Amino acid sequence: MTDVLHPEFRDQPYWWEAAAPDPAPPADPLPGHADVVVVGAGYAGLSAALELARAGRSVAVLDAGSAGGGASSRSVGMIGGRLRQGYAALSADIGAGPALDLMRETAAAYRWFLDFLADEDIACDVAQTGRIVGAWTGADFVAQQRLAAFLSDKVGIRAHTVAPAGLPAEIGSDLYRGALVLPDDGGLHPARLHAGLLRRAVAAGVAVFPQTAVLGLSDEGRQVRVSTQRGVLLAGDAVLATNAYTGAAFPWHHRRIIPVGSYMAATEPLPAGLVRRLLPRGRLVNDTRRLAYALRASPDATRILLGGRASARDHADPRTVARSLHRLARTVFPELATARITHAWGGMVGFTVDRLPNIGSRGRVHHVLGCNGSGVVMATYLGNRLGRRLAGTAGAETGFARDGLPTHPLFRGRAWFMSPLSAWYGVRDRADRLADRLRHRQIPRSPQP
Repeated sequence: MTDVLHPEFRDQPYWWEAAAPDPAPPADPLPGHADVVVVGAGYAGLSAALELARAGRSVAVLDAGSAGGGASSRSVGMIGGRLRQGYAALSADIGAGPALDLMRETAAAYRWFLDFLADEDIACDVAQTGRIVGAWTGADFVAQQRLAAFLSDKVGIRAHTVAPAGLPAEIGSDLYRGALVLPDDGGLHPARLHAGLLRRAVAAGVAVFPQTAVLGLSDEGRQVRVSTQRGVLLAGDAVLATNAYTGAAFPWHHRRIIPVGSYMAATEPLPAGLVRRLLPRGRLVNDTRRLAYALRASPDATRILLGGRASARDHADPRTVARSLHRLARTVFPELATARITHAWGGMVGFTVDRLPNIGSRGRVHHVLGCNGSGVVMATYLGNRLGRRLAGTAGAETGFARDGLPTHPLFRGRAWFMSPLSAWYGVRDRADRLADRLRHRQIPRSPQP
């Protein structure tokens, strides 16, 4: 078989073709003091910094790499208003009422996010084309019918299901047993979103210092001592907005954020009409497998973009990523068998033990962390809320502000368990599908992974 890699294959995000982070070191000297120092120049850090600067605070944002070079310019760019944590599990943890409140706030955060983009005039190819979540098994489809009713009736998220006979109008694949449809979800260009947010922050007076690694934060009571590779900076408060890139320089937080490798790829431009046949309504695509995957059209509708855990390792070779995600694409869309991959890349997603995003404080060191795979919307929203909280402005209230971030005694900052867990999930997914085929006595036409 011909290699799936395009002759001009690039091991960097497809998004960087239009909006690459600037790798240049900062030209300005590091100030000696700022009202607030923000560590991390992604969505969360810039959103918090923007709110603080507009409230009259002096703000310095520091990043170990390029501003936006981390997760903020590496995701698949899907947006929506659902929590990753399910209602049943969340209710068992925090109670039915608080669980429903958080789910409703997440839906409201999505509406806020769309308004924010419009108000700030950030052009990032937003398109609410909707999302389908394919049912991997018949039992999954039954559960989706209940979920659609719950989301519509209790959470305020429009949702409905589509039986197998109706799927050709939604997706050019016979892989699924039905699907959940979320018509208000959408996609955007994550790097353009970051670039626009960065421009707004700088225009508001935020000083951004990329290539400035923070070596430690020391709360000294009346101020925070920020030690960096370029010297020491004193601040009234510090905000940690590093999510999955929270390193050992921040030991308490490092033991509470689980970094998980996630991988993405982009096909070459496809023949005219093919993307339309595969995605007739332009929907984003996920499914109910334990090993989460994502597919979508590029903003210009010429390519298919893929996302998933392509390797059990957190730092897989991009060529391995490309071939693995190409197999996924062929499973869902056999017509992509001859499509080559032009870009493949990886990034890190930050999870919390309780699967909930968190903003909180330990003295003068504050954090916005653990978006659990919903970072485009939630990092921007919670960064804004934390900024308002520190500035003392209206609208800071959120149920995700909870001091104390849970950890696990077996976790010390490295997700050593992800490799065996991913393998086990893969076994379970295949077993569920086999059992489903035996129950229905059907042999699907699409190849199985």
